[in-house]
Amino acid sequence: MKNLGFVFASLVLGGVFFWAPTVVLSPPTTSSSTFWITTSWTSPVLLLIFCGAAVWYRKGGVGGPSSCLFALLGVWLTGPWFMTLAAALRTPGIMTLADYAYLCLMTVLPPLTLYLSAAQGSAYGLVLATLLLPVCHCIFEEDRWFIPPEWKRRLHFRRSHPTTDPEPGGASRRV
Repeated sequence: MKNLGFVFASLVLGGVFFWAPTVVLSPPTTSSSTFWITTSWTSPVLLLIFCGAAVWYRKGGVGGPSSCLFALLGVWLTGPWFMTLAAALRTPGIMTLADYAYLCLMTVLPPLTLYLSAAQGSAYGLVLATLLLPVCHCIFEEDRWFIPPEWKRRLHFRRSHPTTDPEPGGASRRV
């Protein structure tokens, strides 16, 4: 149960830390040239700060979920919601009830998150974070998992001991 709490916290807080500059610094118009420069650096840096704090908080513990990878997943899953929030704050009354169905669809289809962030101006930061966080996982959290070990055992086929398979012609070989 504790692992589920870490997963949920990493998902939500990773998304909040990454998309906060997008919501706070969202320009009143879409023609701001400094917006994409600012969010391209501040969003990944805040996400790295969160991941560093999570790794520091969990130091000494062995195993458990990877904060970096689940934070990255949270960035991709919460992205459409935070970008829509930024647009709604910029232009009130922009969302209708039918738009929320599309928003839910964008949440489960990551290419749409990239498309929406490219249209909004934060795609460089999203790509940078996507490249940096797996590296941080490999460096700082190599003993942590993304797929729970018990699920991984269920997903793998049981491999039996090598057997002798008859070859054509009656000869057999060791596999």
